[in-house]
Amino acid sequence: MLEDAPPSVAATQRPIRCAIYARVSVADSERRELTSIAAQVEACEQFIISRRGMGWIAAGPAYIDEGVSAATLQRPGLRALLADIRQDKIDVVLVHRLDRLSRSLFDLADLLPLFAVQGIELVSVTQPIDTHTPNGRLSLNLLTSFAEFEREIAGERTSDKLAATRRQGRWQGNGTPLGYKVDHQDRLVVLPPEAELVRDLFRHYLAFDTMTEMMAWIARHGITTKRWVTRDGKRRGGRPMDRTTVYRILNNRMYIGEAYFHGEWHAGIYPPIVDLDLWRSVQEKLAKRARRKGVPNEGRNPLEFPLLGKLFWHAGGAYTAFKSNDRGGKRYRYYVAPLAARQGIPGDESLNLPTDDIHRIVAGHLREQFKAPEPWLSGLLELASEHDEADIRQALLALDAAWNLFTEWTQADTLFRLISRVTVYPDRAGIRIDLPALAQLINGIAQDRQCAKGKTRPKRT
Repeated sequence: MLEDAPPSVAATQRPIRCAIYARVSVADSERRELTSIAAQVEACEQFIISRRGMGWIAAGPAYIDEGVSAATLQRPGLRALLADIRQDKIDVVLVHRLDRLSRSLFDLADLLPLFAVQGIELVSVTQPIDTHTPNGRLSLNLLTSFAEFEREIAGERTSDKLAATRRQGRWQGNGTPLGYKVDHQDRLVVLPPEAELVRDLFRHYLAFDTMTEMMAWIARHGITTKRWVTRDGKRRGGRPMDRTTVYRILNNRMYIGEAYFHGEWHAGIYPPIVDLDLWRSVQEKLAKRARRKGVPNEGRNPLEFPLLGKLFWHAGGAYTAFKSNDRGGKRYRYYVAPLAARQGIPGDESLNLPTDDIHRIVAGHLREQFKAPEPWLSGLLELASEHDEADIRQALLALDAAWNLFTEWTQADTLFRLISRVTVYPDRAGIRIDLPALAQLINGIAQDRQCAKGKTRPKRT
């Protein structure tokens, strides 16, 4: 009796879903060379057919950017491709040549982690680049290694230029700190009315017993952030001054004439506004207040509980931290609900929050906002004023893309820096971001991207 033939490899394995990406710029289309969209798509389709025996199938129509330069990653076709990658619709991305995806090694180095996180293979049908194979991975790693080397060299050059500029007392960037203006030689000079306001803030901080009194005085006098106009004519600032802004002013060493470069502060660079005695008195009071409000956490790594002191029940009371003894080689960590949450029943542990769960929820909220940052944009444009909206959006997308590559401690440190308060309700949580901290992080990311593209705009002090 004849036996059934064994099924083919393609029939027994899950199909490998292949997406084709094709791009042609205006210059390419004018030359009418074989870089046309049709030629690229056909070559990729034939490559998929040649590997049909390995289970390769086309995932759908090609993702196309026609008349679009490779100088930007903000392309409709590429963005649609990345969106489908995040939704796990694709296993392999095929391009006719690697420069169809990006002409920039720096942009390519930004894209590859996105592919790696999702387990996506990249194949160039006319070049020996196929991340299914050791040779292909080696070729790609060499390209990205050179890109990283160039990025670091560009960063060093930018850092050296920034240090030389600041050593001369010159200022770069759109906005200037409260109390200063820029003269025709790009040097900071004191603006008397604003400088007196800065000194008033320092003196009143010493005079008041609490920050609540300080903020009431600020509100009573209608004190706002610095008003200024960007180089492209947009008006910024003029908002009511909040606590975070006040603390940033009180801690800004520029007001005693110091400039920050090469990783440390250097004295005698800028014209001072606040005398040293007043500065030291304020710093002593800030230090005492910080110690008085500190949360004892002996014997624990603070990154085990990055939301400690920031997690509250909606009806009042802060969550505290608990770490169990070693149980079978594992320790359990919780944020313990306050009595107000447990309705006075000491034994009720149902509202205690495992750290992994609440951290995952808060991180997920952050990452969703990174992709759709509209509620933050006006504030970020003011705080990260040397960057435009496109810079900010790209920096946030880069932060989201890199999140899964962070170590556990890096993720915890990012939560600690970016979250100012989490309010827990019976059916939801309210999450408040520390916008100045996010702006500072964006400055760093955007600065790295600009260095990679050959730009030299430094971030603000």
